[in-house]
Amino acid sequence: MNNKSIDWENYFENTKSYPPAPLLVKAMEYVTIKNKAIDIGGGGTLKDTKYLLSQGFETTIIDKEKAVEDSAQNIKSNKLKFFLTDFADFDFPQNEYDIAAAIYSLPFIHSSKFAGVFESIKKSLVKNGIFCGQFFGNRDEWHLNKKLTFVTKEEAQSMLADMHVILFDEKEFEGKTADGHPKHWHVFNIITRKI
Repeated sequence: MNNKSIDWENYFENTKSYPPAPLLVKAMEYVTIKNKAIDIGGGGTLKDTKYLLSQGFETTIIDKEKAVEDSAQNIKSNKLKFFLTDFADFDFPQNEYDIAAAIYSLPFIHSSKFAGVFESIKKSLVKNGIFCGQFFGNRDEWHLNKKLTFVTKEEAQSMLADMHVILFDEKEFEGKTADGHPKHWHVFNIITRKI
C-alpha cells in the first residue's frame, strides 16, 4: 500500500457481505433524533448507508468512486442523496446532520486537508449530533504513505476537544486488509457528540 494505489473495485468485492460497521451500530445508541445522516466515503456495498436508511434517516452519501454511485442507484429510496465527489472537496452544510459516519474513510484524506475537512464535518452536525469514525494512528503500517493522514493520540484528542467524547478507543494489532494482505493496524475508534 505504501506506494501502490488502492484497488477499490477489489475492496468493494471483498467487503460486499460485511454487516454494518459495529462502530456505527454502537453510535446509534446515542442518537436522539433520526432526521438526517451523512455517510462519508460510503464504500461500494453501501452497507452503512443501507443501515442508516433502515433506521429512518434521510441519508446523504459522499464518495468519489463511480462504482459507489452505481451501487447507490440500485437502492430504491426517496430518502437517499448521492454526491460523486471527493469528500475533501464537499461543501458540508452547517447544522444539518444528526449523525455523521466516516467509517475508515477520513485517513484517506491528504494530511493538508484533513483538519479542515474534520472541522467542516463537526460544523455539519446539529447540536447533540453524533460523529463516528476512525483516525489512523502514527504507528500504522501505512504511515509512510504521504497521501494518507496519520495522527498521534494527542493530536486526535486535540481535534475532539470541542466535543463530548463518548468513545475513544485506541487499537494496535496485527490484522489483514479487506483484500487479505497482512497489515499492522493503529486505529482510533471514535464516537463523539457535538456540544
